[in-house]
Amino acid sequence: MNKNIVLFFILSIGSFSALLAQGYSYSVNLNDIQNDQLSVTLITPEQENKNVVFSLPKIIPGTYAISDYGAFISDVTAYDKKGKQLPVNQLNVNQWEISKAKKLHKIVYQVEDIFDTEKEHEIYPMAATNIEKNNIVIHSPGIFGYLDHLSQVPFEITFDKPSNFYASSSRLPVSSTASQDVFEMDNLDDLYDTPIMYGIADTASVKVGNCDVLVSVYSPNQLINAKEIVGWLTDLLQGARSYLGGKLPADRYAFLYYFNDPKVKQSFQPGMAGALEHTTSSFYYLPELPAQQLKPFVVDVASHEFFHIITPLTIASKEVKEFNYNEPVLSKHLWLYEGSTEYTAHHVQVKSGINTKEEFLAKLSQKIADSKASYNDTLSFTQLSKYAASTYAEQYGNVYQKGALIAACLDIYLLHLSDGGYGFKNLTHDLGIRFGKERYFNDDELFDEIEKLSYPEIKEFLLKYVDGTAPIPYDYFFGLAGVKYQDTDRSLHFDDTASAKALKIQQAWLGTECK
Repeated sequence: MNKNIVLFFILSIGSFSALLAQGYSYSVNLNDIQNDQLSVTLITPEQENKNVVFSLPKIIPGTYAISDYGAFISDVTAYDKKGKQLPVNQLNVNQWEISKAKKLHKIVYQVEDIFDTEKEHEIYPMAATNIEKNNIVIHSPGIFGYLDHLSQVPFEITFDKPSNFYASSSRLPVSSTASQDVFEMDNLDDLYDTPIMYGIADTASVKVGNCDVLVSVYSPNQLINAKEIVGWLTDLLQGARSYLGGKLPADRYAFLYYFNDPKVKQSFQPGMAGALEHTTSSFYYLPELPAQQLKPFVVDVASHEFFHIITPLTIASKEVKEFNYNEPVLSKHLWLYEGSTEYTAHHVQVKSGINTKEEFLAKLSQKIADSKASYNDTLSFTQLSKYAASTYAEQYGNVYQKGALIAACLDIYLLHLSDGGYGFKNLTHDLGIRFGKERYFNDDELFDEIEKLSYPEIKEFLLKYVDGTAPIPYDYFFGLAGVKYQDTDRSLHFDDTASAKALKIQQAWLGTECK
């Protein structure tokens, strides 16, 4: 090794150690679970303010609903270096003010398990914590707090653990023994973006191009295992690799699956299931059913969560990239973040030959039917998005129905205008280059940015059918690709009388790509 490289490596370690001295140092003992609770200890950064506010998040990215994680934190106690208690005053459900903070050295508190709490709450299961002897789900927003003025400093998290427990995560610990793991996170966003599932390992891995993919499973009755799911997902990930131009957008990715025994009562509404995306992982809370019964759903949901790597984890507005954990400040573009992701999750399967064209049309037909039957078709989608956590919470589900249909129609319209040469995946690719993970777009300027990359007609579409209140004329847009829309049963079918131009667009839209 070159001596300059050695010197750089030493300096880098020293620099991060210096940063950690000004950062957070958390410790949690997973061996000591009492009444489904954990004790958490935080050695805080040094403070210059007389008073500081210690917070748990009110809302987190990807959920679009109020969570109030502070409701599951109790006995918040602050100490100086001599072990003397400092005054703590709870300001609201998520915040505690600590006085004499210049002396602050340590904060200790208790964390309650959300999975089987008796408290009423609105937290989605795929964003909740589980604290049991045989399985521990570390969703960081429900466990680790922060000082309001210090979110861009490093976090060190030390877990003491049972010797037979394995930490499943996209993040590897910086040190690991049979009894302890240590993780380092760059900042608060990085911490909250990194779920970890602890338990006896049921894991399997697969290499897909440049990416090492981990699948980790907790199935209490062993009805499903990681090796099976890897088999289901391999074709999907190979298809995604081809769809994205030959390379996956991460070198390591983790699918974390918690399968809930339906006979075991938990705190969520009956039948609730789902998943939550993160930059290099996704967490799934699903019913424990026979494997073949679960397979289609698992593949569809995994595809959706994985493609969140594009939107909003790469392409997003300031509201997403500089997320406000204390107040819901949402973007206007859920049609892009959730809608286009849902569309892409199904489009990749028809393009890679996993699903037939007829199966793909059937899924889109179902979305049209669900959207028109269950939601307000004349509600502005940008308004729905902006107030999805409040005024229009009951309309939120339409982002997976009409939101996906917006993307489908945009895809066809782009291909029509470009004579089959430029579709929606080309547009998102170019948006990703323009903005990337480290930049954001301004909410009010997105349609202008899309127009620069495509056509004036596309901006007109967005203004009329996304920002505006006009229902989408599905017969016109699907007709551009040789597909008939039947309004009586809200179904899509291939048109045997389609023009040569429409058939060309249909081939560009649905033609199978080489793997």
